[in-house]
Amino acid sequence: LNLRNAILNNNSQIENEEKDIKYELNEQNDENVNTPIVGNSMEFGGFTADDEKDMEAYKKAKEASQDAEKAAEEAEKAAEEAEKAAEQAEQASKDAEKLKESDEFYTKAKEACTAASKVKKAFETASNAKKAAESALKTNETGERNSRNNFYTTKTKEYAGKVEKDYERAKNAYQKANQAVFKAKEASSY
Repeated sequence: LNLRNAILNNNSQIENEEKDIKYELNEQNDENVNTPIVGNSMEFGGFTADDEKDMEAYKKAKEASQDAEKAAEEAEKAAEEAEKAAEQAEQASKDAEKLKESDEFYTKAKEACTAASKVKKAFETASNAKKAAESALKTNETGERNSRNNFYTTKTKEYAGKVEKDYERAKNAYQKANQAVFKAKEASSY
């Protein structure tokens, strides 16, 4: 009995691995429209209008995801630059007994503002990517298509979820950068 259970478990594990391999192969070839994808109407000789919409939505969501991820990374990096420059500006302001040090304060405060504007641009890019992903999702959720679930609709939803996370990262970086600029401005009152 134990041997039988072990064989059954092994067989189901092999089946799961085969499914995973098929999924990975399909994912690797997702850009190639000639690759047969299980569950798609390609088996019957071509794409339907819905399939075309799914693929278009998928491509939009994937592009939006890449844009949002890049924007979030840029925003976080620029926010760190803004925070560092604001701290240096604050220190320069506290130490400002000579004109030279005062000039250093203004230089650092300006660096904080420049970094903050980089963050703002990256945040705007992430916002645009979020809108594109939401648009792609709406394309997939019209009428009877709601019940359809193929590779493209699944991946579109995954990319849209990723865009949402990257958008939040960019938004947090934007808030940090704004705080850094405020800190630099506040330092000028020392």
